[in-house]
Parts: sequence; C-alpha cells; structure tokens
Amino acid sequence: MFNVAHIHPMLVHFPIALGLLGWLLAAVALVRRSSFPCGEIILYFAVLSAIAAASAGAFFTPDFTVPKLMEAKNIHSTFAGITVTMFCVAGVFYIGRHLFKKYSVLFRNIGFVFYSLAAVFVAVTGYFGGVLVYNDLLKM
Repeated sequence: MFNVAHIHPMLVHFPIALGLLGWLLAAVALVRRSSFPCGEIILYFAVLSAIAAASAGAFFTPDFTVPKLMEAKNIHSTFAGITVTMFCVAGVFYIGRHLFKKYSVLFRNIGFVFYSLAAVFVAVTGYFGGVLVYNDLLKM
C-alpha cells in the first residue's frame, strides 16, 4: 500500500535542485547583462515545487512525539516556510518586471536579491531536513 508520508521526500528534491540551478542561471544572466530568461523560468517551477513540497511536509508527514524530533521538525518547517516565502516574493518581482516595464531593471534586481535569499534558505532547509532524517530518525 502507498504511504502518503513518502510524498514529501519524493517532492522535496525539486525545489532544491530547481532553486539552486535557477539562481545560478539568473546570476550568470545578471553578470553577463543578458536577457536570457532561463533562470526566471526555472524560478516559477521552483516556486510551484516549493509550495508542493512544503504542503506535503505539513499535511502528510507524521507528527513526532519525541521532543528532540519535534524540535528538529519545527526548525526544518520554519526554514521551509521562509524558503517558500522568499521564492514567492522573488517570483512576484520577476513577474512585476514584465507588468511594469518602467521598473524592469529595478524589479529584476530586487527579485534577484530574494532569489538569492531563497537559494540560501533552500540549502539551509535541506540541511536541517537531512539532519532530521539521518541524525535523528535513523538512530531511533
């Protein structure tokens, strides 16, 4: 039988990979002053995958009763929420640059700052998720 608790681990790698790859491509485009939108397009998929992974984690992973695990999951969940927020804000600014052409460069730059924060936070969230699984859950 399929266990819904496995949905989060199946989805969680997409926002990590998409977020970091998209940020790298957006950084290259920014440095080279290119209008190539690959990093931006990947950002939109990273936003969707981050929302899906965070939702799966919130709704389908079991609640822990061991205080140490509860604390680790809360830290991981907090960083996941920050990550999703940063990705969404970055996405809003990248979309805004197309809606408000006059502020296109400004919105791209602000969006890139939030994209950078999202890339950092997705890595931190992944780290704490790994700590939760490999240091805590597998020792039980």
